[in-house]
Amino acid sequence: MGHVSEEWRRVVGAIEESIPLYESISERISFNLAGPLRRRGIHYLNAKPDDWVLDSGAGPGVSSRLLISHGFVRVAGLDPSGKLLRFAKSNLGPQFHPVVGVAENLPFKNRALDATLTCFALRDVRELSPALIEFSRVVKAGGRLAIVDVGKPDGVFRRTLIGLYVRSGMPILARLLIRNRIQGNPFRMIVPTFDRLVTNQSLSILVRLIFGPTRLREYALGGLVLIEAERASPFKVESSCSP
Repeated sequence: MGHVSEEWRRVVGAIEESIPLYESISERISFNLAGPLRRRGIHYLNAKPDDWVLDSGAGPGVSSRLLISHGFVRVAGLDPSGKLLRFAKSNLGPQFHPVVGVAENLPFKNRALDATLTCFALRDVRELSPALIEFSRVVKAGGRLAIVDVGKPDGVFRRTLIGLYVRSGMPILARLLIRNRIQGNPFRMIVPTFDRLVTNQSLSILVRLIFGPTRLREYALGGLVLIEAERASPFKVESSCSP
């Protein structure tokens, strides 16, 4: 656990270091798919403007800004980094409600939220199943969850190609885009998180078992995913998890 916690702290620190360039470089290294996928996830939520929507792993506020631009006025931005949340709050105004915390232990009451969005953050949680259980606990029945993230394809050939890009091509591209404007290359922290990822189908199945009916959408040969899920009643989820 100590090793994982130290790696997790390095991930948070890397994002903090990349604040000035985070969005622009994230867009480029995702071949301009990050923004459109965030928007597709927001569209899937199908929430009302005054609903409470959680942006889990809000970071510097990229997804929260998009939620607000789509008319949402109650966005709870969760992140373990107070520095990132202060940056987001300074840019987003009263519709953004910063919350310091982690997905594995959400500081919300049962069924307090109408929908949850998590973009390029679920891969960094220390414990995947507890985080999904927490999402299912705080989202109302019928509410929706949208997950946008780096993917790990199930097929060996595609997984090898994506792995080569993440481990070799992506760090080089990010380094070229940084052009010495910040110290080091914080985007290299994607590599260890990619190595720990479960495959796309495995993640989709886990979300279905814990949260409810799920649809997996793959992009860029499965190197990016959008997982859409609707919160089932507790009875239905428990039944689907039964042997």
